[in-house]
Amino acid sequence: MKRLVCGLFAIIGLLCVVFPGLITAGLPYVLGGAMVAAGAVYGAAYFRDRDAWANRSSELANGLILLVVGILCIFHGEDSIVPLGTTWAIIGLHKASKSLSRMIQNYGKGIEFYTSLAEFLVRLTFSAMLLFYPIEKFKTHVILLGLEMVAVSIRLTKRISPALDTDE
Repeated sequence: MKRLVCGLFAIIGLLCVVFPGLITAGLPYVLGGAMVAAGAVYGAAYFRDRDAWANRSSELANGLILLVVGILCIFHGEDSIVPLGTTWAIIGLHKASKSLSRMIQNYGKGIEFYTSLAEFLVRLTFSAMLLFYPIEKFKTHVILLGLEMVAVSIRLTKRISPALDTDE
């Protein structure tokens, strides 16, 4: 199973690198469809159990928002690239913040500090570019996503290094 997942990651990653324009054009539909499906699953679970509404209302609300935004992405197609790019940039800035935190924690620890510094600078730079130029830089980010997916597939098979986004 692990080989299948790694192979799938590698194939999707290579497709992102080789065909970033096609991936970008189709992403609103694929991502929108996934959001609609996830929102429907969240919603269905709560509509079956009304007692869960009060206890876990934020999960239901998140699911309904996913459903609505997914429908909007599908409806607007390529015109939804700007909001998707902006959202992706904000997620990247959040990851850059985690990298900065690790950098601060690793101050004075040699290579760990410099690795965290490089990670922070790369994430901050690419996220800021995507935030301010979402249409122009979206294809670049699809390529970067592809490269990351290939790297993750190699890391999963070789266990070269731990995941960068963990809080370990």
